[in-house]
Amino acid sequence: MAELRVFLPRPLADAVQDAIDRYARLAHADDPSRSIGELSVGVFADLVLRPWDTSRPAVTAQVTVLWPLPGEDGDAPPAEVDGHPITRAQLRELLEELDALCPGGLRAPAGGSLHLALVDPRTGALRATLTRGELERLVRRGCRVHPATDCGCSIAGRPPVTDRYHPSAAQRRFPTVRDRTCRHPGCGNRAGWADLDHVVAHAEGGETSCENLCCLCRRHHRLKTFAPGWRFEMTPDGALSVTSPSGTTRTTRPPGYWAAMGYPAPPIGAELEAQLAAGPGEDPPF
Repeated sequence: MAELRVFLPRPLADAVQDAIDRYARLAHADDPSRSIGELSVGVFADLVLRPWDTSRPAVTAQVTVLWPLPGEDGDAPPAEVDGHPITRAQLRELLEELDALCPGGLRAPAGGSLHLALVDPRTGALRATLTRGELERLVRRGCRVHPATDCGCSIAGRPPVTDRYHPSAAQRRFPTVRDRTCRHPGCGNRAGWADLDHVVAHAEGGETSCENLCCLCRRHHRLKTFAPGWRFEMTPDGALSVTSPSGTTRTTRPPGYWAAMGYPAPPIGAELEAQLAAGPGEDPPF
């Protein structure tokens, strides 16, 4: 269950509450077995979602399924930025896992979309986002250089750079899944409600690439664009440093998916410094 609150001007709030109460009492007259409170919840949902109204554009569900890359060696050291190659054999194994766990195959909801977020199980970092159709095409096509074999070449990863100002659909998808919220320090607005911003402005030579795109809510997007004295810098792995006009710098990093996969997040900041200062700990056997 969840609680939904809305802050409205008093006259508008009274009108909304009155409409919900009236419709709920009408429904209660037809079905006294259901309480007014229960009916009020249903009335509110119907008034917002209006399932009978087909004249408006449909609001579609967007589902992202988190999936650790199969066949990764948990003892191998983490790779830099783009990670180890995502091979055809791994994607074929992933496709088999999806179909084995989901009778009939994992498909998008009716009228909606389904994306797979492929995650490095050693680091929790996002490696690629794919639709089911893209996954199937990559498995069929394989490596362009070695099409007849299961080579070790990478056939999936971050979307390529585009020379346009507006990001491609794949470029929009990757930073949104990677960031999950506005990246300005201290802001928790959802990435789905945020703008996709060029950290280095496109007009100043910034690429339209996942290494130069991050999610900023409208308020912080405007602050970055129009407020003097602010400086934003991002590394290829998505760490965003924001320097205020007073010279204070704070850095945010993509949250990763350790918790979602049941792994503890690696230490950062003061926690990491404390562990390094403490040394390796007791001698074996611990």
